[in-house]
Amino acid sequence: MTPPAVQVKELKIGSKQPVRVMGVINLSPESFYKGSVATNEEQLIDMVRTYEMEGADVIDVGAASSSPLNVYSRDTTSLEEEYKRVSDFLGPIIENTSLPVSIDTTSAKVAERALDLGAVMINDISGLQADERMGSVAVEHLVPVILMANCKNYCASVQASLIALRNSLSIAENTGIENDRIIVDPGIGFGKPTEVDIKLIQKLMTFKAFGRPVLVGVSRKAFLGDVLGLPNPDDRLMGTIAATTIGVMNGADIIRAHDVKEALVAIKIGQRFRKKDLEDSAGIELFQIQDYEECEAILERIGVSSKIISRLAQKSIILNILLRDIKIPPALIIKQEMLALGGDAAYHHDTIDFGIDSTDVLIMGTKMQLKRLGYKMKKMDYFRLEKIGESILTLLNKHGEL
Repeated sequence: MTPPAVQVKELKIGSKQPVRVMGVINLSPESFYKGSVATNEEQLIDMVRTYEMEGADVIDVGAASSSPLNVYSRDTTSLEEEYKRVSDFLGPIIENTSLPVSIDTTSAKVAERALDLGAVMINDISGLQADERMGSVAVEHLVPVILMANCKNYCASVQASLIALRNSLSIAENTGIENDRIIVDPGIGFGKPTEVDIKLIQKLMTFKAFGRPVLVGVSRKAFLGDVLGLPNPDDRLMGTIAATTIGVMNGADIIRAHDVKEALVAIKIGQRFRKKDLEDSAGIELFQIQDYEECEAILERIGVSSKIISRLAQKSIILNILLRDIKIPPALIIKQEMLALGGDAAYHHDTIDFGIDSTDVLIMGTKMQLKRLGYKMKKMDYFRLEKIGESILTLLNKHGEL
């Protein structure tokens, strides 16, 4: 069932709402993209008004850079300096905009100060793991939180990001933060290998399975520089638009952006390519599961026993293997074996009558069914079936299906 939207003042995020845009303002000169930095009141007001004019829905304000030290050489910011920047400059931002303002911090002390000044949401890239008081601050002020997947060092895989978010959601639950006050962030960037960042964008639907809106932040990040060979963040706008489009197409509910106008263009395109939700008025949804990790997240959310989650997930996706130019006797055997395993196979319509010499065969089944077929055929020393069985198992192994 489609989860409820998160309410931020009058703004709703997630569910069947339009994809939202969060414009970034950094009070920290050490931030990796200098175009997002404002260090005096005049700059701040100008940036706020520009974001409003361009169509931002939320403004996210940070006062200490969180860019990875292994990627960008920068100074670190003390808690005292972060607190001072928020105290000095957040007030003028809030006074000059009607948009909801989020505070980007891992410090409960800084978050409290920002909320007292008028911020209405907390964006915690530690996922409530850096400051044990952060969850209580969110509950006391009745504000939504953005929880980013945080693996202490960095999340080296999609699975690690999922585990980190599960930990953060558990902390949120134990603290008393309501489900409809949580947005999740898979944590693209932050020193991860480029291939992991790409996988996170490809598998956003896995994070949707948590039942909360998903925030995506790809703006001018290092993985784009790696892919495009552009070390300077100033040169990464076109890559940002492309990655944002893909993120929206794959299910993002809110985009964190340095370039609001361009983000809205990417969102329009991404939404047109996005698969439509299939849900009736009774809340019965046709849910298209894309991978086993996504299914495991859904099963965990439902409350299925951890002992059987992995086994059930293996039944959630139908895999298809195309065998080319198979002689008629083995094609018929493959069909019967797949039917016996609960799957199926398709071949040329003249196969059953031996009207042709060979045919392509499309076999269709779960990972478990195809694996059993492969092992069974490996024992058949006729019609070259043992070779076909070995090839099926090799293919499954190559794609991580064994």
